Amino acid sequence: MFLKLQPLLYSLIFLAGLELIVFFHEHVPLIILFLLLMAMFQGWKIGRKWKFSVLPISFVLSSVALLYLVTIRYEQQAFIILASSMYYLSLLGAYRLSLYERDQTARGMTAAATISTIFFTYASAYGLYLNFLVPLYYLMIVYLLATLFVSYQYFSILHIDKKLVWSYSLLLSLTMAEIAWTINFWPFGYLTSGVIALIMYFVLWDIIQSYFLSILSKKRVVANLIFFSILIGLVLISSKWIPVI
Repeated sequence: MFLKLQPLLYSLIFLAGLELIVFFHEHVPLIILFLLLMAMFQGWKIGRKWKFSVLPISFVLSSVALLYLVTIRYEQQAFIILASSMYYLSLLGAYRLSLYERDQTARGMTAAATISTIFFTYASAYGLYLNFLVPLYYLMIVYLLATLFVSYQYFSILHIDKKLVWSYSLLLSLTMAEIAWTINFWPFGYLTSGVIALIMYFVLWDIIQSYFLSILSKKRVVANLIFFSILIGLVLISSKWIPVI
């Protein structure tokens, strides 16, 4: 079943909140606060564990930030629909996992929502960094914290050893913070930088995921590195370079 009333209702509230932000700028802080409180409650209510609030909260923060970087009206509407759909997936995945922890479909939903919110966070954080001259260490902290908590929620579904899950999540988050520092020197916009950071995250995320699922192999690692290196190359070649002044 891909339609559940509670996750669908909460996702529609999230969608309505983003629409209100677009059309009623003077009430943005109140709308964001409401969405954050709702996200915290929704994750716990549906998933029956506080860790399932991580993705909804991350979606609220990253979606609002990214929404401010999208200026064309129809693109804003397309983004709101996309963000709301992934928000629904995160809640539906949490709901199904609360019923059966080994639900493979629910894991897939959570994985998709994880990758989406990571991209939203990386792209929006880098966009705000570029447009508002935010100090670099703020960007690195955002990458670190977002990666840490979002990764922990997903990896904790795969492995019961919380200490081990926290350790690998922390290692991944520290790596992504360093990558954020490296990307700072590249002459690209926030979307290109977000895509590159996401690809690097995915490579490491997949290695850790494979380890937890006991399917890690040299062949898989090499194949991923080759494929995603080519993908990064294509992204760099096809992207617009920003002149460095």
